[in-house]
Amino acid sequence: MDLTSQKIFDEKGEAVLREVSVRYGFDPTTLKKLGSFESFVYEFHKGEKGHILKITHSLHRTPGLIKGELEWVAYLADRGVPAAPVVSSLSDELLEVIGGKAVDGLGDDYFIAYAFEKAAGRLIRPTDWSDGLFENWGRALGRIHALTKSYRPSSKSLRRFEWHEDDSLQIQKHLPPGQDKVIEKAQALISRLREWPTDADAYGLIHSDFHHGNFFLDADRITVFDFDDCHYGWFGFDIMIPLFYIMRDASVDPDDTAFARRFFDCFMTGYYREHSVDGGWIRRIPDFMKLREIDLYTVVYAEEAFDLNDWCRRFMKDRRARIENDVPVVDIDFSQFA
Repeated sequence: MDLTSQKIFDEKGEAVLREVSVRYGFDPTTLKKLGSFESFVYEFHKGEKGHILKITHSLHRTPGLIKGELEWVAYLADRGVPAAPVVSSLSDELLEVIGGKAVDGLGDDYFIAYAFEKAAGRLIRPTDWSDGLFENWGRALGRIHALTKSYRPSSKSLRRFEWHEDDSLQIQKHLPPGQDKVIEKAQALISRLREWPTDADAYGLIHSDFHHGNFFLDADRITVFDFDDCHYGWFGFDIMIPLFYIMRDASVDPDDTAFARRFFDCFMTGYYREHSVDGGWIRRIPDFMKLREIDLYTVVYAEEAFDLNDWCRRFMKDRRARIENDVPVVDIDFSQFA
């Protein structure tokens, strides 16, 4: 969350939440704050049912982009993807714009509120990890990719952005001149990737953040959520994300290549049950990993005005040197999975 959005919400958040509670018809005293990174996230209840509320400032996303996300989630859920369903407001809208003249005291700023049913289950723990879980995880992503190849947004105004249009990849904008080598590495990698083909069998609307913090496990059922960063990119990039993040888990040695191979083998077994992808894209995963590493390094670096959590501190340790010296994020041979 950028400092400007945070400052505005600190000043006006109470009025925003009051208005949101009216438009969605819930008791504001049931609100429980869950986090605030790219959006301000809360849990609320209507009767016995839990819901997740997200509030995003207009500096971060437009209503059209968020509607594009919600429309895609609904499309996937209707076709069997275990995704948390979107909850409409009392006016039967997918989202509500809060601000401007709509609420006294908010001035020209506006926020976008939208909600989902709370997924059943809980976040996974290392004690849950098993070959079966890893396969189910891969199968869920494969199902998303198989379906997204047929998806078309209902309006051009709802089309999500391309991977290279993400603001966090404007590396030079976010890093100071003293980080010239990181900027140089990033620009070279982005230029190379922009030459890669974008045919429909390899490229489409992707979740882009399907790590183990973005789904709940209920018995053996996975329910995915947090599609905030969905955009047009390569399926191979999406496939890389779970491996990237599980190797950053506090319980895992990031150099444990045996675990990395076991995880990815099981994950891809599940994935290939739903969708096939040319092996050349699997061999490109080291480049996708490096792109994510640089992207995340830039985002965390820009967030240093906030108190970084333990995960961010671990990630940032020696990260600049690893990027500058082309150290692989996960050092395994991906051709064996192609």
